[in-house]
Amino acid sequence: MSGRMIAQCITVLVSGLTLSGGIAASAELMPLDPVPAPYADKHMPAGWWTDPKVIEEGKKIYVGEADPLVSCTGCHGEDGEPVRSGEGVRSLKNTKRFSDSYWFWRVAEGIPKTPMMPWKSLLSEDQIWQVVAFMHTFSHGGKPVDHKDYTGYKRPEKIAPKNVAPMVLVPAGEFTMGSNEGSDHEKPEHKVFLNAYYMDVYEVTVGQYAKFLDASSIFPPPKWTTMNEPPHQKRPVVNVDWADANNYCKWAGKRLPTEAEWEKAARGTDGRIYPWGNDPPDPLRANYGKEKWNNHDALVPVGQLKDGKSPYGIYDLAGNVWEWVNDWYDPDYYATSPSRNPLGPKSGKYKVMRGGSWDLAPEQLRSARRDFNISSTTDYDSPAYRNFNSGFRCAKTP
Repeated sequence: MSGRMIAQCITVLVSGLTLSGGIAASAELMPLDPVPAPYADKHMPAGWWTDPKVIEEGKKIYVGEADPLVSCTGCHGEDGEPVRSGEGVRSLKNTKRFSDSYWFWRVAEGIPKTPMMPWKSLLSEDQIWQVVAFMHTFSHGGKPVDHKDYTGYKRPEKIAPKNVAPMVLVPAGEFTMGSNEGSDHEKPEHKVFLNAYYMDVYEVTVGQYAKFLDASSIFPPPKWTTMNEPPHQKRPVVNVDWADANNYCKWAGKRLPTEAEWEKAARGTDGRIYPWGNDPPDPLRANYGKEKWNNHDALVPVGQLKDGKSPYGIYDLAGNVWEWVNDWYDPDYYATSPSRNPLGPKSGKYKVMRGGSWDLAPEQLRSARRDFNISSTTDYDSPAYRNFNSGFRCAKTP
């Protein structure tokens, strides 16, 4: 199993992989390690094995709906079947031997002897038990069962995984785009009507991008091993070009936002200068003014700067990373763009980026500010040039 997969999926393969790293033979029982002392006395709260509400909450965590960075489906598949061969959590020969403490230990710590982040650092004890209760239903046709009553199982229907990143609906309506106080290519200030759309609440993180790399043949961006470390899993991925961002969004069942969608998500409908309003940036609202990338420590984890949220509750639309959008760039486009759902020029040399980044001065984080990169070369101003300050988020049409 690659480091990318380990870093971003809950590895509760309590019987799919042997604890020594090999594959369990289908005719043999998986050897069980002794439960470490800190977990030896763990017991499922009374009634939770059969409580539908508990199991439903466990399902939400399992499919990535409860937390944008926690999803079991990357390792266990969409229906609980392990990605690799082996007995898996469906095997009654194995699962009927698991004590409460063994289940809890494995969900909390994942596969031992790996660099993966212990999931006890992201999930509460109650959430771990909820995941355990839900996983237990895989051996019982998707139904709650008494922990000690194993009477056979029916293969459950596939679980449809949720998007690993939460989204918010930006309602249909008009907003003010551009700025007459800004650079020439931000003029003229004009009214634009957009249909409703969904926008990612957070910038795409290292942990989420790792799942994409594991599922595709895309090469990782430069300095990937430096980014893909436990402390950085919730920080935005960088060094991605426009094609990387576009491919990720397609893989996730989404798309890159248009330039107009990005600006409305950032400014709302009251013409504000920054996502939070008209007051100047400060460190509680945006990440900016850093001098060095510093092995990804210059970026802040997504969702941390609550004071900088946009009117729709979207984080980090000013600073942290520049965000790729779908539009081709034209400095004169605002003068001729349609007033409803503009998609940008049909072709061009450049792609637009919005939002500013961790290495800019505060005055450069205005929501109307535009930037761009060229698509046909590998120089600095190119989507093929992957920069330490360039990332993205996705959008979706309802």
